[in-house]
Formats: sequence, structure tokens, C-alpha cells
Amino acid sequence: MAGKGGQTVGYHYLMTIVAGIGRGPVDELHEIAVGEKTVIKDHFCDTGPFVINEPELFGGEGKEGGIQGGFYVNMGAAEQVLPPAQNVVIGSKPVRSVTVPDIKQDMGGLVSEFRGFVSVVFDGLVASMNPYLKEWKFRVRRHRAGWFNNNCWYEAKAPIYLANGEIHAMNPAHIVYECLTNPEWGKGEDPASIDENSFIYAANLFCSESFGLCIKWNRQGDVDDFIETICDHVGALVYMDRVTGKYVLKVLRGDYDPQTIPHFDLDSGLLSIVEDDSGSSEQVNEIIVKGFDPRTRQQFEVRAQNIAAWQAHGGPISRTIEHPGLSTTDLGGRVAQRELLAQSPGLKKFRLEFDRRAWQLTPGAVIRISSSRNNISNLVVRLGKITEGATGSGKIMAGALEDVFAMPETSFNEVATSTWTPPITDPSVAPAERLIELGYRDLYRILGPGDLAAANPDDTSIGALAVSPGSGSFLYDLASQADGETDFEINQSLDYTGSATLVDPVGALDTVLNLNNLFAIDEESVDQMVMVDDELMWLSAFDTVTGLATVVRGCGDTIPAPHAALSRLWVVDDDIGTDGRTYLNGERVNARVLPRTSSRVLPLADAALLTADMIGRQARPYPPADVRVSGTSIYTLTGEHVEPVLSWSHRDRIIQEDQPVGHLDASIGPEQGVSYTVRVFDLSGNLVRQETDILGTSWTYTNAMQTTDSPPSVVRMELDAARDGISSWQRYSFPVFLRSGYGFGYGLNYGGA
Repeated sequence: MAGKGGQTVGYHYLMTIVAGIGRGPVDELHEIAVGEKTVIKDHFCDTGPFVINEPELFGGEGKEGGIQGGFYVNMGAAEQVLPPAQNVVIGSKPVRSVTVPDIKQDMGGLVSEFRGFVSVVFDGLVASMNPYLKEWKFRVRRHRAGWFNNNCWYEAKAPIYLANGEIHAMNPAHIVYECLTNPEWGKGEDPASIDENSFIYAANLFCSESFGLCIKWNRQGDVDDFIETICDHVGALVYMDRVTGKYVLKVLRGDYDPQTIPHFDLDSGLLSIVEDDSGSSEQVNEIIVKGFDPRTRQQFEVRAQNIAAWQAHGGPISRTIEHPGLSTTDLGGRVAQRELLAQSPGLKKFRLEFDRRAWQLTPGAVIRISSSRNNISNLVVRLGKITEGATGSGKIMAGALEDVFAMPETSFNEVATSTWTPPITDPSVAPAERLIELGYRDLYRILGPGDLAAANPDDTSIGALAVSPGSGSFLYDLASQADGETDFEINQSLDYTGSATLVDPVGALDTVLNLNNLFAIDEESVDQMVMVDDELMWLSAFDTVTGLATVVRGCGDTIPAPHAALSRLWVVDDDIGTDGRTYLNGERVNARVLPRTSSRVLPLADAALLTADMIGRQARPYPPADVRVSGTSIYTLTGEHVEPVLSWSHRDRIIQEDQPVGHLDASIGPEQGVSYTVRVFDLSGNLVRQETDILGTSWTYTNAMQTTDSPPSVVRMELDAARDGISSWQRYSFPVFLRSGYGFGYGLNYGGA
């Protein structure tokens, strides 16, 4: 088993939070955000308990922690009883489980059941390292719930779904109806005093227009003002009918036939027309509508412009209208167009006087007017406020405006958005990753010579190599697990590894590599160790324009080897990730690379499982270098060698330390106690000779030996180093032709090695 020590560098902060959200009940709690970051989003329609498991939301243990715990949702129903304490299993560190408390019991004394308002009770981790709480926000949805006596009016049309169902808005007709009739917080009007047909017509119209609102009302405000705010959003009027005495909801739309609407002239009840130019100096050519998107918790702006009027005035004359209940830019654009038409230059306003023949006219009604005195013929106008004249005069006065109140079905306005692009918050898997056992040179750089010399020879360590999945992830966590462990230990905030791929295949002694798919590799990577497959190379030069890299081959405890095109090169000197743990020789270690963004870490289950079998690499002697047969490198060997003389150079891991000693460099060492072993195999793979405890730098396969070995014509030889019963991590294996003849030497002599 691996061991690990540590020291206290900070604390986790856990607490119980009781949050009152607003009047209840509501249909659902949909989202909880902390510090402007979403911690959970779902359809929470009952009490729970529910689990929040975002320990990395603010950077995890290395920064400000995250949110982990359980919570209840108390909807606030009339019969609500607060739930008892209950244990909630979270399942991952640092908080594996919590007990969401019984609030009444914890508070003691007389405590209500929290009826009539929505509340959330949370218990668990709220921060790490930093004891200051971040702001909590709750997104709730209400359209059918919370009506007086649980009796939702016209229930089928109460919700209006926007943005492909992501936004659950409420029908404006229902909002106005409830404000008028609710006896607890509204005006308390008798439902019988509501002109239900007008409200049903409006509710159906708003549904067909996808015109729902997401808006809150604070009880500090007056309910009549709130009704007016709703009407301003949707282009409607609420008035009391003078005939029926009922409240009417009149939606101002172009839903009429100009040929069938009432017509008034000087012979049919119209007494006078006075043109009202009071607003001519305030005519605008640009409308800016501000709304609020509950999904992003951000305000947005949409602009509508009258280009002709803009040019006529030599620039914009803008008016900004805030409609916080508009939740999509599409709605904002349609409302902006509506308001622009209503306030554009050229629209005429009038003050009209009628006799009693106009007694049935209502606010919002559309009529035609004609007057030879005013050169007006069949002008369609929309009535505004209607007042009665002095007693006995028989006059009816009304404001009027040329009608432009048809609601656009679509918007083509460009949304005014910021050029800032929000950072990616959802991590993805690393596109390339690898787990290795660290060698002596790696540990020398990490631990230093003193600690490495004192280390147990059986101690081993792992190294992780990973490429970033994208610009939103600059660090990763390394989760590791030794034999017998059930959980992964997390080492946080490791740097990604510089990397590239080979364009072309390379031979064992090639020193120029053509690279592409570069990641974090540039001129600063020069004079560092790189690794391709299992071979270490020293990067001595790199051209970022051509992608050509010059390397020294076969460094450290590795030997030169050919590599295929698309093989991956890693810059291992400074960007190899470790978990700070030690393992025993013979253990199998599992690991997962967990890319990290500004607020998330890839879930453990989503990461690929990497494994490495510990073989005690750091304690093994280095293999010999520059191996030759009768003076020729084994990588360029041709022809026959009747009595082949093997020669090599010494290598010494202790003396070499972290220096870049390549395959062709002169002898260093040997390390104390090191000897060499040569093995000879026939064509069938049978071991025919093994020579051990060779202390020099050469060995000859004599004719006498060959005769004893029966005599082979072609052999495969192996060469490695040994010390204290353990051999080098890598060994050489190469063919040698002892004697030729047409059948024996043809392929070698004419085809190359």
C-alpha cells in the first residue's frame, strides 16, 4: 500500500443555511447558483432531500473549495409539515455525507411549519480556505401553484414555454387575473366582477404569440402599479366596463377589419378634433428595450431603429425602456419594434369630443374618424383615456392615436451583446494522456540527490502526461489509486505536458524529427528532455516555423528505437505530473486525468482509466550504449561476422545525474556492481548461450562457442546491464549473420539491416 503524509494548510467550512425565497407554494425550484455559478439545476417539485456535489466549483481544495451537501425544499403549502433530520450520502471527498437537520428541533421553542413561503434548508460544505460566504441565488417557477384555495384560473394556458422549453414563463392574462382576485395579497375582487371572456381571449392570444413573462413582484410596491407594469410589457389595458361594471383586459393588437369598426364623423356623434402636438418634440427614432434572461442571470438589450428618421435628424434620438419581465431577445425585439412604431415621427395624436352617441366607446377601442373641417377621411385611431364632460354637457372626451399596435410576430433586430465570450466551464477529457513509472533521472530532478539517495530502492513513483482539451482548461488534477485501495487520491492543479506528433517515421539513429500538432512546445522547450514512445531524447534545437526538431537519441535509461509516424512526443522535464506518493515495486497503480476549468473538474467516472505496473525502474542500472558488432553500429549492421566482437560504452545513473548523455557519447562509469549479460538465440528463438557477469566493454562470440552451440548461421543477440540481481529496464536485441551463403546472406547484404 502507498503511504502519504501532509500538513494543514487551510480549512473546510460547513454550515446549515435556511433561505427564505418568496411567497409559496411554487411549481418548482429549478436552479441554485452560488457566486454566480450554477451548482445544481433540475425540476425540484417535492421536499427531497436532494444532493449538491460540486466540490470543485470555486477551484477545489487548492483554492476556495466548492459546494457539497444536502438540502430540503419546503414549498410552503397550507398543510406543510417541516421534514425531520435525515442523513444524505454524497459519496465523494471532502464531504461524504451530511445530516440535513430538523430545523424546528434545532431552533427550539415555538417554530412555525414555514407555510406560505418557499424555503430551502441546506447543510454541508459552503467554502474552503476562505471563510466568507458567496451569494446564493434561487430560480423558481410558478404558474399553476400558489393560487388562492389552490384554484388556478384557466389552468391549461397558465404556463407559456419559451426558448425551446428552457424558460417556463407565466401567461400575462393570468398574472393580471390573480392580481385582481387574490384576497391575500391582491385587490381581492370577486371573480364574478371579471369579464372572463376578455381574459380568456387575451390568455389565448398571449399563448399564440408565445408572449409569457418572467417577473417578480415585491409587496412593497402597489398592486395597481404592478398590473400597469404587466400591461406596459404586453401592450394591453385593464379598465372597468361602464355598462357591465366588470374588469376588462383589452389587448392592443391589429385584430380588426377597418371596414367593420365603428365610424364617427360630424354627422354621427363626432363633435370636434383637435390635433395634439405635445409629443412632437419627443419623437424618437431608436428604441432600446432591456430585458432579463433567467437562464444566464444577465440583462440584455435589443435595439429597434427607424433608419429614415435617423438620417433625417442626423443621428439617433433614443429612448430606453426597461421591461424586466421579457426573458428572451426575440420578445425584446418584437416589443422594441412595437414601441418604435408607437413613437415614430409622423404619427398623429388627437383630442376627440363626442356626443352621447359614443357612450359605448371603451379605452383601447379602434374606430374610424372623418372630418371635412380637418381634412381627415376614414383615419383609423386607437382610443386612450376616456372621460365624461361636465354634468349636463353630454360630452365624451377621448385621447386618440393613429393605430400602430399590431404585435410583430418575429423580430429581426440585432441584439446588443457584449463581445466578451464567457469562459468554458464544462471540462472534457484530455485528448492524449499517458501514465508511466518515473525513472532515476526524473526523481533526481524532483527529489534532489540527497532525498533520492536516502529513498528505499523498492520505492517507486508515477508520472502523468496529458494534453489540454481546450482553452478553457489550463490545469488538471491527477487521481491515483494503489493496489487494495477503494478510493482515488486527488493531487490538484498540475500543468499540462508539452506535446507534438511525428509527421514522418524515424529510424533509430535519426536526429531530426518533423513535428506537428504542437501543444505548449516552442523555443523554450529546447534543452529539455523529451520522450517518444519509451525513448528519452534531448531536444537540442527546435524551429517553430518548420517544425523541425534536433535531438540526441537514447538518453537516460533508454535505448534508441525506430518510431512510426503520428507517434507522440512529450516534453517531460518540467511538465510531468506526479501525485506525491510512493508505491512498492510490483504494485499496479491506476490513475485518471481530470481536466479542470474555472469552476469544474471532469468527473472521475468520465475520465479514462490509466494503469502502470511498478517494476522498480528508478533502482535499475542503465543499459550500455553505442553497441557495435565488429566496430559497426547494430542499427546499421550488414554482411557476415564470422567471430562477432560485441562492444559498448558504460553508463552510470549515479554519475550522470540529470545530464543529457546520449547513445553515442563516450563511456561514463560503470556504476558500482554493474555487469553485463549477453544472450544468444537461434532462429527458432531457443536460447543457445548466456554469458553473465561481463565486466568490460566487449565480448566475442568465438568459433569454439559457435561449434558448441551447434553451429548456428544466424543468431539474435541480447545485451543488458545487471546489478544486485536486477537488470536494466531496456535491453538491446539484434540479429547477427555468422556465415553466409546464397540463402543465408542474400537478404541482409542486399536488403539492409
